[in-house]
Amino acid sequence: MSQKGTGLHRELGILDVTAITSGIIIGAGVFIVTGIAAQFAGSLTWLAYAIGAIPVILVGISTIFLNLMHPVEGGESYVYPTRIVSKPLGFLSGWGMWLAVIGPVAITAQAFINYLNALPGTSIVFPATIGAVVVTILFSLINWAGLKTVKIVQNVLFLFMVAGIFIYIILAFPHMKGANIMMGSPLGFAGVMKATSLLLFSYAGLTLAADLGEEAKNPAKTITWGIILGILIPTLLYVVSAFVSTAVLPWKDFAASEAPYAAVASTFMGPFGVVFIVIVAWAAILSSHNGEQAVAARVFFGLSRDGILGGKTASVNTFGTPAFGLIATSALAIILIISGTIQLVAEIIVAMFLYNWIITHIAVLMARKKFPELVDKLPGIYRKKGFLCLPALGLAVSVYLLILQGWKALLYAAVWMIVGYLVYLVGISRNKKEILSRMDRWPES
Repeated sequence: MSQKGTGLHRELGILDVTAITSGIIIGAGVFIVTGIAAQFAGSLTWLAYAIGAIPVILVGISTIFLNLMHPVEGGESYVYPTRIVSKPLGFLSGWGMWLAVIGPVAITAQAFINYLNALPGTSIVFPATIGAVVVTILFSLINWAGLKTVKIVQNVLFLFMVAGIFIYIILAFPHMKGANIMMGSPLGFAGVMKATSLLLFSYAGLTLAADLGEEAKNPAKTITWGIILGILIPTLLYVVSAFVSTAVLPWKDFAASEAPYAAVASTFMGPFGVVFIVIVAWAAILSSHNGEQAVAARVFFGLSRDGILGGKTASVNTFGTPAFGLIATSALAIILIISGTIQLVAEIIVAMFLYNWIITHIAVLMARKKFPELVDKLPGIYRKKGFLCLPALGLAVSVYLLILQGWKALLYAAVWMIVGYLVYLVGISRNKKEILSRMDRWPES
């Protein structure tokens, strides 16, 4: 079923939205940054994951609130901030989120090739750069074919990944050692908090479910449950797998390994354990990559629909895919891969997500004043004034975590935002009156 006037198709059920959002974040979290975080939190890496879930739960609640108000494509990253908070600040939210999703597209493409080369018993080594470009192009073609194709691929990868990590956890339980559990953090609680700030990368992307508001069946129910399950499933897998891993293998050995989960699996599954984890990692990383391309194209679509980036940039192909958004996303990801600037982008990804979380909480705090008629229609607790304590707490926590990212990440983020502000000024100058008028109204969904 196509959306009137947009060409978007309502294809997504609860499993589909959960697979896209959870698939995006689990692939990045378990196999890319857990070992890095263990350098700071030691055997308490599981606790860093648990603490990191707190701001994610808070922003998830705020995102559900906004989606229930008015489900819309590109809602969380761009539409809600522009309609409720501020036009330029809202545009910068979407602009930042677009880069924040493109960065992981490039990172996961290279990570897949690294894990492909890590498969034992093979002498073939795939060039990282060329291989990553091929992966990006292949999944661009999958995304071009529409959400129906994307969700089939995503569901298969996601379910295989979850089953694989669950099997890993079950088989590891009998091999845990009390001495390893009691080693603690080498830097105390400060190390746990440093690890928490790093592991936010593992949770980044959860709220992107609300950017699929016009492609979900019964979006009020589907997006809400997609966000809830998108929090619970990754948090459970993160906390338990990190606890088990550093209980089986001393955290120093876990943190020192380039493929820490494979190192753990090899201790109780032998060479087969390495192969098993590598294959699960493939599914996790490709699930992340596939979902990131799908969502990034839709974030760009949201940025484009008011005309700031030009009318044709909001075009949708016959399969219901935001065509220009997908092309722009894939092209920029390939540029990052070839130019070797992925590391630079990686340093600002969490800062971009935290800026968006801050704007999301502010939007909830301002929503009753701006759109009382929409808030009054919300169910249960969302209508209560006492509910505002949650976005207020989320705002404070997100600001604190943004500060923890350090001056370098904040400087890079500021440069990208300045570029975005210039794009915004040039964009609205072409037809300022009409564009600003569109930004005063909710998009038709």
